[in-house]
Amino acid sequence: MKLIIVESPTKAKTFNRLVDKKQYLIVSSMGHVRDLPKSKLGIDLEANFEPSYEPLKNKDKTIKEIVTAAKSADQIILATDPDREGEAIAYHIREILQKKIKKPQFSRIVFHEITKEALLKALSQSKNIDINLFEAQQARRILDRLFGYKLSPYLWKRFAKRWLSAGRVQSVALRFLVEREKEREAFKKKPIFLIRGLFCHQKDLPLAKLVKLKEQTYFQTQSVALFDGKYDYQTTLITTLSERKKQEARLLKETYLVDKIEESFSTRVPPPPFTTSTLQQYGSSYLGYSAKRTMSLAQQLYEHGLITYHRTDSNHMSEEFLNKCRSFIQKKYGLEYLEPKIRHYQTKSKLAQEAHEAIRPTKISNDDQSSAISKLRADQLKLYVTIYNRALSTQMTPAKFKNQKIVIESSSKDQLIINNQEVFFPGYLVLNKSLKKEGTLISDLKPQTKVKLKKLEIEEKETQSPPRYNEASLIKTLEAKGIGRPSTYAPIVSLIQERQYVEKQGRDLVPSTLGTKITNLLTDKFVNLLLPTFTAQMEDELDLIALGKKKWSQIVKIYFEPFNKQLEKAYDDVSKIKVEEKTGKKCPQCGHELVIKISRFGKFYACSGFPDCRYTENFLQTMNVNCPKCTVGEVVVRFSKKKKRFYACSRYPKCDFTSLWLPKVSKDETENQKKDA
Repeated sequence: MKLIIVESPTKAKTFNRLVDKKQYLIVSSMGHVRDLPKSKLGIDLEANFEPSYEPLKNKDKTIKEIVTAAKSADQIILATDPDREGEAIAYHIREILQKKIKKPQFSRIVFHEITKEALLKALSQSKNIDINLFEAQQARRILDRLFGYKLSPYLWKRFAKRWLSAGRVQSVALRFLVEREKEREAFKKKPIFLIRGLFCHQKDLPLAKLVKLKEQTYFQTQSVALFDGKYDYQTTLITTLSERKKQEARLLKETYLVDKIEESFSTRVPPPPFTTSTLQQYGSSYLGYSAKRTMSLAQQLYEHGLITYHRTDSNHMSEEFLNKCRSFIQKKYGLEYLEPKIRHYQTKSKLAQEAHEAIRPTKISNDDQSSAISKLRADQLKLYVTIYNRALSTQMTPAKFKNQKIVIESSSKDQLIINNQEVFFPGYLVLNKSLKKEGTLISDLKPQTKVKLKKLEIEEKETQSPPRYNEASLIKTLEAKGIGRPSTYAPIVSLIQERQYVEKQGRDLVPSTLGTKITNLLTDKFVNLLLPTFTAQMEDELDLIALGKKKWSQIVKIYFEPFNKQLEKAYDDVSKIKVEEKTGKKCPQCGHELVIKISRFGKFYACSGFPDCRYTENFLQTMNVNCPKCTVGEVVVRFSKKKKRFYACSRYPKCDFTSLWLPKVSKDETENQKKDA
């Protein structure tokens, strides 16, 4: 009997359906089984940062079951995930079993999809644990422990809140949000006027956009330097109300001719298959899922054998899969939809982690997995279809569009443009069921035709300040700057929200007063720690450890010692920092102003006369969304006893609606639906 140890019980259950139960026993480690101790540092600073690991307290039963199974096994096969965390789990399982069993026989296998073919292939190519990968994970774990374990108590001291935390990646991610908020506040908005004209020739034409005012380019591009790079925004030649009225009156009196009509063709190439980062970005932007939810759903799809491993920064897909893709496309859609040659995509990451494939379905014909797919929940199915279509589209022909540009010019050389486009050939967009094939090209208009301006639509706006980050754009920035790795994006984005350093306003991530003050303090006291280049360089060093080119203890020393000196100096000032927001409301007991304070369970109202007055009042953060269950109450933020954020109805206990995810329908949309009904 051979024992196969995997990480999750779902994966064990899936594999149990694929193997001969007389030959193999499959058990789950339920994730990590050993780690640094919780109650102490667990790292010997005097002995080259030697870590002290111990079994996790809640894993006693799991470890006992693994040991019992291993004692009766001829061979122990470590089949944890094919990344650094998986390598570390395999290493720690081996360390535990070596102390419990005499001369155990170990082998390590890796696979990127949970299918019978992948498992059999992995079993035929077993190897030893990759010590370099383990040491890269160990270096990351030790650095995170040193920075977090040393830095967090400093925050406790300054803010008098023992639930705060800081870290080398989370603090940098938070700084992007804080700096962006400062940049938005410093941005000087200017009025701009967007002008569109409604022309007619036999019938009304689509709205034309003003692009030149008396031969001068109407839109001017301005730039401003931001913390994460350059930001371009547009101004207009007209910036005052008086000038707007003057030009409006003039434009309405002008005579207009069609100066030229340009027609062209353009193509849109299918995007590359999903990586961890792009999947999270797509989930946030198009499906409305948080990064954490997207990764949780992807984990479930992977464990059910429907997609390949979901933590990857590679765009590579196997030749075998691509060939099956191409055969399927030709058979279902026809040869005209098949790209003539296999299309490969270049991986952007400098060191794509552990040579994974991109995220793709394990089977291209869903008939092979109809049973598993039919059991998926709606949100699981939505993500699976997204991943499936993205992978399939990579081998399809580009979409082709026919473009029409109609330039209308006045006698004073003002210029307005109508841009039209229609789908000439859908190509890979045939997978998009909502694609509109009807075009808007105008066929009965010729150059030098006189057209009449019926009216002008003038919209007064302001120059757009740099946009706030949302989960998608923050993850995109972290990846572009080389901060973190695929497995860290979702946990970091989730953590800074759970710690209440960041609040969600719609999809925007807005730093709280607490998050801003923590960032300001750390930026002031620790010169390098919150610099993106510092964290990115550290990630590169970890990659070099994984490749066997650097020693983990040397890297830890290089980064920890300067930080430790800065920390010692920071303790010269331990004055308390208050975190509260003024409200303008009066305390009903003493008349002092009420302020908003924050605890581990969220915000609350408190009297500014504390400790003389101890009045407090609940604070509920509303999300501008009606309760989807009763439609009367508002969705508010609440916290569980374990500090987990969730959404609930403001009418509780009359309405018991709760959800981990924010419902999509806003109050305005709900009101409109009621009116329509």
